[in-house]
Amino acid sequence: MTLDSFFHEVISPKRPLHLLPVYGVLRLVAVVYAIGQRMRAGLYRLGVFKTRRLDCRVISVGNLTLGGTGKTPTVMMVADTLRRKGFKPAILSRGYGGQSGEFVNVVNDGQRTLLSADMAGDEPVMMAQRLKNIPVLTGRIRYETGRYAIENFGVDVLILDDGYQHLPLHRDLNILLCDATRPFGNGVVFPAGELREPLSAMDRADVICLTRWREDSQTDRVDACNHRQVPVIQTGMRVQSVIELSSGKEIGIEAVQNQSVAAFCGIAHPLDFFHTLEQVPVRLVNRDGFSDHHDYSTDDLKAIENRAKQAGAQCIVTTEKDAVKLKGHTFGLPVYVVRIALEILEGQEAWDRLLLLPGGGAG
Repeated sequence: MTLDSFFHEVISPKRPLHLLPVYGVLRLVAVVYAIGQRMRAGLYRLGVFKTRRLDCRVISVGNLTLGGTGKTPTVMMVADTLRRKGFKPAILSRGYGGQSGEFVNVVNDGQRTLLSADMAGDEPVMMAQRLKNIPVLTGRIRYETGRYAIENFGVDVLILDDGYQHLPLHRDLNILLCDATRPFGNGVVFPAGELREPLSAMDRADVICLTRWREDSQTDRVDACNHRQVPVIQTGMRVQSVIELSSGKEIGIEAVQNQSVAAFCGIAHPLDFFHTLEQVPVRLVNRDGFSDHHDYSTDDLKAIENRAKQAGAQCIVTTEKDAVKLKGHTFGLPVYVVRIALEILEGQEAWDRLLLLPGGGAG
């Protein structure tokens, strides 16, 4: 059992009885952690901890829960929308999993991708490859990476990937993402739950995006916590196209439609990826889900292919995030990379107003 699976077993309402003492200890720690988070946010709000401003508009995309809520697709949609409307955006990421120790890492200079996933992290490299003409930078201190982007690339909008908790940098628009199916996880603050901060932190949001929205989504809890009555946008994921891993050629989804497919991914919620594939539709004959940011070994990839062949798969599919780690590996079956795009289902007018107008957001 991995540490991640053990954590979710402990915090689950269906936890075994022998894990109750462990959960009890975590609840006590969670109380202290929540107090610390409230104090930190309060000290920034009062100006005791300083928030610095950059000389351009800053848009933050983030969430309140651990794991994935569709941040990367949202960041890419924001960046691409701004670029198409005549702005010059850059993306600033922490670069989770990257080995580079540099203060500022230029993953993409607006013309080409310069760093590998090993050096910069899988998500920044994936965004750099998708958004070839938008600078992508990583670094622990976003103020410094933002200043570098302004001085070297002449950008006029900075997008913080996973920036909701990055309070040292002033932002002009705070986009908060909530998974429409489980907006607050189990509703408890870490380490006894999946919340990064108490729900009072929702008051910092200028717009709330409900990701993975479906007709049966339960959004009453989000509405109840939306004390400032900011706009709520409904979004969903769709398969936009597929890419041949061997050639890098983008082709239509017809290449995998109604095929017997083996799928694998190392993302926060593998089941969401599999569910999206089933809507294409494809016949999923084998599914391999790994932990988020999984670093694939040669043995991993051989095992994935062997299971695919044993299940009678005609091809293998994976995510863009995983594909950046597969360079140099040869498969015996065709491998396709699924390009997933975010689409706004409801609230387009409010979204455009907040995103495209310099005055959008609370400031």
